[in-house]
Amino acid sequence: MLTLDLLQISIRRGEVCPRYIDPENEEFFAIAKSLIRIYNESVGRSREELSADLEDYLGTGTDFIFHRGLAKLLLDRCEFETESKIEPIELRRRIWEASARFHRESIGKAFNRTEVIQMILDEHPSDAEGIDQQMYADLKDQQILQTFRSCTPAWLLQRYNVSLAQAVLLRATSMEVTLDKQPVGKYREVFRKIKFFQLMHQVEGTSATGYTIRLNGPLSLFKSSQKYGMQMANFLPTLLHCEKWQLSAHLLWGKKKVERQFRLAPQQNLRPHTRLTGQWQPEEMTWLLDQFPKLESDWTISNDAEILDLGGRGIMIPDYVFEHVDGRRVYMEAFGFWRRTVAQSRLELLQEHGPENFILALSKDLFTGEEDYKDLPGEVYMFRSAPIAREILQVLEGRNT
Repeated sequence: MLTLDLLQISIRRGEVCPRYIDPENEEFFAIAKSLIRIYNESVGRSREELSADLEDYLGTGTDFIFHRGLAKLLLDRCEFETESKIEPIELRRRIWEASARFHRESIGKAFNRTEVIQMILDEHPSDAEGIDQQMYADLKDQQILQTFRSCTPAWLLQRYNVSLAQAVLLRATSMEVTLDKQPVGKYREVFRKIKFFQLMHQVEGTSATGYTIRLNGPLSLFKSSQKYGMQMANFLPTLLHCEKWQLSAHLLWGKKKVERQFRLAPQQNLRPHTRLTGQWQPEEMTWLLDQFPKLESDWTISNDAEILDLGGRGIMIPDYVFEHVDGRRVYMEAFGFWRRTVAQSRLELLQEHGPENFILALSKDLFTGEEDYKDLPGEVYMFRSAPIAREILQVLEGRNT
């Protein structure tokens, strides 16, 4: 993702407007191609050598911000590692000890680096050049580029435009997304990703007409951290897979935290650089799919539940759906990994519009007292670290549905 110093924007009537580039521009295509070549040819070389090659190509000044932006996106696709036969810290310790010993044994004699190196070689066979290279191999500039995930110039230019929008959203305090009617799979992916990034949200609408989604959170969080803005920025590529949508965000911009607006729509022609990944669940939940079938009951488990509209005021995409051999279906949604304030608003919605055939799996960390859950139309199952398959089966078999 682009950093703010690489962001090219203009501000018009209080609205932040990124300066998107034309991905079809031949000059931009040539720049992207050259930078990709530099990175490909730098595999096996040090970060310092790569930086030197880039410095020669990129130049300085505001005229080259676009070049440096592309280079930053390519750098994000690199993996560097320390290469050294001897742990650099251990090697430096040996050098210091050998230097101290040389001083003790050679009083009045000028320090001789070659003799110190030879003392180390006598104890640990190697070569002098190798010691020089390995002594500071753990420094960032000396790390070796192990792998570079190459890409096409066209992909890089499209990624640049998306990254401009993401960099703006880093300063977002709230965001509203309007989704016109979409295929069910697109809806599911959007709401799964909202849950994955732990974005606090309110939803209005239905799957037949579309949804308005408001993503926000406590103001104190935004003043102290950009974490929430980062989550919104990371959510953006999923939204770009949809067909008809609008995005409007409130920002706190610049050092003085001036209120600004940001708008985005398909007309900006941004293209997603990620693939739709399907359903996501926390690691603590995924094992349930393996454990539940081992109970050999009359219930089956699936994590491919449909979207349930909650009176036009929200939706429910259950984590699991359980189906009995007689055709009964029970949905389960887990709240163990959400913030307490989100869970509370969710409870209020479920109390009013939740289906009867559902189980609310709630972490004990979020439990506030039985009074909060007595009016739920479904069942409440409490768990400590992760739902237990046998306990869930007991809840299912104890239902009167």
